[in-house]
Amino acid sequence: MKFPAKIALISAAFLLPLVWLLIAYGNSKRDDLEFVAQERAGVRYGVAVFTAMDAAADWRYLARSAALGDGVSGVQDAQNRFFKELDRLKALDQELGKKFETTALVEAVTRASQSAKAASGNPQALFPAMNALTTELAKLQDRVTDGSRLALDPSIETFHLVSATMILTPDLLRDVGELRGLGRTALLNGAMAPAASSRFQGLLAVVEQERLRQADHMAKVREHAPEHAGELKQHGEAALTTMLATIRSTFPPAAGDVQGDDKAYAAMVSGVLKAQTEQVLHNLQVLDDLLAHRQESLRTSIAIAVAVTCVGLLLAVYMLMGFYRSMLGGFKLLRKTLLNISLGDLRTSVNAWGKDEVADLMRELGHMQTALGETVRLVQDASDQVVQASAEIAQGTNDLSGRTEQAAAALEESSAALEQTTSTIQMTADSVSRASDIAQANAATAQQGGQVMSSVVDTMQRIQTSSNKIGEIIGVIDGIAFQTNILALNAAVEAARAGEQGRGFAVVAGEVRSLAQRSAEAAKEIKELIQRSTTEVGVGVDVVRKAGATMQEIVGSAEQVKALLDEVANGAREQSLGVAQIGAAVQELDRNTQANAALVEQTAAAATAQRRVAMRMASTVDEFRLQGHQSAALVEGVDVDAIIDAHRQWKVKLRQAIEERSTVDVATLSRDDCCALGKWIYGDGQRLAQRPNFVELVGRHQHFHSVAGGIGELINQKRMREAEDALAPGTVFAQATADVVSTLSAAKRLGF
Repeated sequence: MKFPAKIALISAAFLLPLVWLLIAYGNSKRDDLEFVAQERAGVRYGVAVFTAMDAAADWRYLARSAALGDGVSGVQDAQNRFFKELDRLKALDQELGKKFETTALVEAVTRASQSAKAASGNPQALFPAMNALTTELAKLQDRVTDGSRLALDPSIETFHLVSATMILTPDLLRDVGELRGLGRTALLNGAMAPAASSRFQGLLAVVEQERLRQADHMAKVREHAPEHAGELKQHGEAALTTMLATIRSTFPPAAGDVQGDDKAYAAMVSGVLKAQTEQVLHNLQVLDDLLAHRQESLRTSIAIAVAVTCVGLLLAVYMLMGFYRSMLGGFKLLRKTLLNISLGDLRTSVNAWGKDEVADLMRELGHMQTALGETVRLVQDASDQVVQASAEIAQGTNDLSGRTEQAAAALEESSAALEQTTSTIQMTADSVSRASDIAQANAATAQQGGQVMSSVVDTMQRIQTSSNKIGEIIGVIDGIAFQTNILALNAAVEAARAGEQGRGFAVVAGEVRSLAQRSAEAAKEIKELIQRSTTEVGVGVDVVRKAGATMQEIVGSAEQVKALLDEVANGAREQSLGVAQIGAAVQELDRNTQANAALVEQTAAAATAQRRVAMRMASTVDEFRLQGHQSAALVEGVDVDAIIDAHRQWKVKLRQAIEERSTVDVATLSRDDCCALGKWIYGDGQRLAQRPNFVELVGRHQHFHSVAGGIGELINQKRMREAEDALAPGTVFAQATADVVSTLSAAKRLGF
């Protein structure tokens, strides 16, 4: 969430309860104003009711006097005055009756007034009719008091004033009026009946109590509103006190005879009623003044609250806007400075104004930028020195590596020749050793052959002996066959003699004779074969004896050859051991030389890696621009530092477009021949087209503009958050930028 949104949210969070409280306060005060206005309307209505009650009292007094034959005049005027006041009540009821719910009571008063008008001239009917009218007027006054909420007045002084006037006075006037009628009737009759006396004494006690309560309420009004005590009238109370004393002295507490001037009594009571009416009307005006003062105080308090709130809000808005502009300006400057630092521009001076936290932060940021600039300057110097030193180390190690490789190659050839000689000698020794082994094996074989020949001779002799024994056995078999033949012949003769019974036996005898003849022939053939085998075995024995003698001679010759070959093998073995020792020494020297060559190669690789790391470090710090920075010498006629600085401006332009929410020319941004570096590449730089660093620079520069064009598309599509994230460190854009700067830094220090 942006800072303006946060300020708006905080302001809304601050204003919401304030507005709610202000509305609640306004509603409360509005209710209070409506309450007071309703009370004042009730006072206005009450004044009209009291005026009507006063007119009704005059009408009652005059009408009753006329009915009693006193010869008074003005009854019709009093009646007309009452009905005039009644019309006024009806008009007020049209205005306030619905709110106070008095319409039904006004209609009841109207009906009671019509009844009283009809009873004129009849003393007996007039008294209750006028009492009923007075009662209805008192009820109307009570309804006005309740409907206008005067009975619920929240202020103590006005509450007691309402109680003394609107609540107690109507009943008091009604009761005093009834006392006037009852007392005058008793004076006219000279006596008071028990029922009338009881009613009279009860009313007298009630009026006394009402007087005390009225006096108590008025005392509390003067106590709590001393500034208005002088405005209140009290003559009605004094007249009422005098009247009560006169009544007590005139009328006994019990029923009986009474004496006195009825007219004077009626005039006195009428004067009390008139004084009470004047007092209540005057005090109601005081009540209205108090309510008006409260109403004005409420309006004043509302106006003051609104004014204070508005002034406070205006002051808060003014201070908040000042805080907002100050903070937002500080944050914008802080963000711009941090953005310049992130882009590598340390040339901008950080100006902090004011004494707030943002100013302190800006001053600390300025110190940090200065320290960072010093660090970058030291790193730039160190990286240049490391690049130079690593280049010299790499060159020296490459030369040493070449010479070491030549020595290793020569040693490897010598080692190979010695290995070949050693191998040849070893092969000769091995061949002689194998020949000696073969001769020894031949002698052993010949000796074994002689032993075998001896065994063969013995075997042949045993065979000859066995053959002779077989011949003898075969002779025995031949004799047995001959005897069997004789026996078979005899059996045949005997069978022939036996005749038919010996035929089967003759057949068997014939078969046995045939078998004996075949056995004799086989034995004869075997005997001949055995005789021939015996003769041949004897010849074989002689041959074997001669072969055994020859084998003995071969064994002697093989032993002589073996002795000679052993001497040759021992000499070749000693020769092989000597050459092997020389070869081992040469191989050890070759291994050491190879190890040295490997170490030299590792050193060269480490130096090359160190140079690459130094170049990366140098390219990283080349992205920073310091105050007082001087461009390096031209490389191939090109100010590389100026090109790097111009290349950095792409990121600045993209950032500015995001901040201003403006569009960019994506077509130009995506081309790699429109910027200063692109114009040089496709212009004067083409003379370097065959150099590896230049080719690498062209490819990386094309890739950078392709990535930048994609970010431009995001900006034109108003996807500002994605575009801003695409410019962050560690992104494809950051890597593409670093690749271009790395190539330019390498060219600045090592050339294209």
